[in-house]
Amino acid sequence: MLLDHDAAEQEANDFASEHAQLDQSAVLMLGILELLHAEHEAGRARVPLAAICKRLGIRMSTLQRLMTALGEQELVIISTEKERLVAALTANGEEISRALQAA
Repeated sequence: MLLDHDAAEQEANDFASEHAQLDQSAVLMLGILELLHAEHEAGRARVPLAAICKRLGIRMSTLQRLMTALGEQELVIISTEKERLVAALTANGEEISRALQAA
């Protein structure tokens, strides 16, 4: 019985830490959209990934994982410009960013 309780407690802890990570990822993705929106509004449609990392204080590997998720949702597009990776909002990404700004 004690083992069952320990296993259930461990499972609950694993679940909580997994969702905490998802929450952090969601916050970072919203931050990326907000940053890209602000840059777009300032006349800079494409932003280097290195600049995004620096401004958000995250590693490139983390940013690339998040950008993959945003790209799969067709919210951002990654391209190469002058031998560096840059990100831009898609039309859907811009629409969502505007809605988030209005909220």
